Amino acid sequence: MNPPNSAERHRETAQNGTERSNVSLVVNGAKHQLELDNRTTLLDALREHLKLTGTKKGCDHGQCGACTVSVNGERINACLTLAVMHEGDDVATIEGLGKRIIWIPCSKLSSIMMPSSAATARRGRFVRQRQC
Repeated sequence: MNPPNSAERHRETAQNGTERSNVSLVVNGAKHQLELDNRTTLLDALREHLKLTGTKKGCDHGQCGACTVSVNGERINACLTLAVMHEGDDVATIEGLGKRIIWIPCSKLSSIMMPSSAATARRGRFVRQRQC
């Protein structure tokens, strides 16, 4: 019986006996084709093969959350999953999230973010204005 995605995944045995696969990932909107040892975690594929070091290796047990990435919109611990399990998946790292930030000039920030003092007083809230 053939494994899932066998058409996209080419397997070969290296001289040391480890099995390798060609894995296609979409990382932060860019498509990448990697040849990886089947035991490579998604975290190691991101850090060592794609040089995206924003996702950190912390406890290596999935407890600290330093390796959290988004795969197809779901948060996962990249240290607990193998890269070959994510053939064709859309992976977003902290580097990709940084590209989505919209910068607003400080002069416009206070009018957008700060409610009028009368509205704040009516709601019984105190708001500290951020200094630019």
